[in-house]
Amino acid sequence: MRVLIGYDGSEYSDAAIEDLKKAGLPRDSRAMVVSVADLLMSSPELSAANGSSITSRRVASGLRKAQDHASRVTDEVHDAAKQAKKRVQKLFPEWKVESEVMVGSPGWVLVDRAKEWKADLVVVGSQGRSALKRLFLGSVSRRVLSEASCSVRVVRTQPHSRNDDPPRIIIGVDGSPAAEQAIYGVGQRVWPAGTEVRLVSVDDSTPTTQIISRLPQAAAMINSYYRKRESRISAMLKWATKELRAIGIESSVVALEGEAKTILLRQAREWNADCIFVGTRDFKSSFERFRLGSVSTGLATSASCPVEVVRPF
Repeated sequence: MRVLIGYDGSEYSDAAIEDLKKAGLPRDSRAMVVSVADLLMSSPELSAANGSSITSRRVASGLRKAQDHASRVTDEVHDAAKQAKKRVQKLFPEWKVESEVMVGSPGWVLVDRAKEWKADLVVVGSQGRSALKRLFLGSVSRRVLSEASCSVRVVRTQPHSRNDDPPRIIIGVDGSPAAEQAIYGVGQRVWPAGTEVRLVSVDDSTPTTQIISRLPQAAAMINSYYRKRESRISAMLKWATKELRAIGIESSVVALEGEAKTILLRQAREWNADCIFVGTRDFKSSFERFRLGSVSTGLATSASCPVEVVRPF
């Protein structure tokens, strides 16, 4: 398995590396640590130069400052990548680990590098070092989540009381091909004995009682869709339970009514889960990609544990 790790030296990216111990990754995995020097966003000269009179002396001074700044930032990023590589090698001595330093916009750089390197999984922290970026919650992680062509694992910092225990994994099941892929994603990993899986299905159906008298055909179509979806979910839960048991993982099923995001977040918090796995759909337009699906984005933004959004290999 090829794992690309976005690292910026923050506590969130440190947590992302530490979390790999509970990700069920194979012993023959390869890892690429990518650190990005975002020279444009971090430059202190940009705001100072705005609106000032332009002179040749000022331009020359500005260029020197920009060069010094670029050199300093690049050196810091190289050091961060080197330390992250050592940390991954220490945690997984059997892995082949590489590191790269690149220049550009971190989100887009990680998306492009993951595609070029043919990564199976991108791992990022939920937030970066910049206070500005924290205001927009995860400008980098959101970009990677919405644009990457492979699975993405978003990790936040949280003291975990179960660090030495086998993982507890929640899988969101809605009967869709995306949910099936999330189940496959868990089944393809290598989990320690005692790993627990909770399959959570959510009925978010809207009652048709208010429209049945005025639009009986529409109500009938909606109810038929709900029945078919319920049948697909039931079949998928039975299949998932059987398949997980075949690889030595016992699973439980929780079926609830309400909003999927809210219920999955509550289940993860109450059960003290180590990760939530969900599938995601492919989107045809840039607007759809930006919205990404309220469930997967909302989970990655708000969950108290890591969230892995699974895409087909």
